[in-house]
Amino acid sequence: MFWDVEVTPEEEDAIIRKTAEKIHQYGMDVIGIMLLETIKPMTFIGTTFGRFFLSPYLPALGKEIDIGGEKLFQIFEKRDNVEKLIVLLEEMAYEEREPDEKSEEPEETAPEEEYQEEEREKKGWRRFLPF
Repeated sequence: MFWDVEVTPEEEDAIIRKTAEKIHQYGMDVIGIMLLETIKPMTFIGTTFGRFFLSPYLPALGKEIDIGGEKLFQIFEKRDNVEKLIVLLEEMAYEEREPDEKSEEPEETAPEEEYQEEEREKKGWRRFLPF
């Protein structure tokens, strides 16, 4: 729809980082990486279908969303940008799971403290599970 919309490299990197942060915020790192690795060879076809099926509905949501959708299509039709997103997700997932280097020896905790650690807040879709 917006053929004259051009995405600068800085804007491209900012959108990729924002997408990675949103995926990480919902705790969908591993699933996102698997999905992106699976569909990476088909990104050009996927964005073409997205333009065909989604673009007619985007103007109803506003001009900003319409232009933002076109920018997303332009960014993610390139396999290199999908690979950048995968690398960012892997880095974010690794940083979260990295053990603290400060505490070399495991601390002994009372059984009550272990029980409290198990009841930490659930993230993303896991918060809807009853167990």
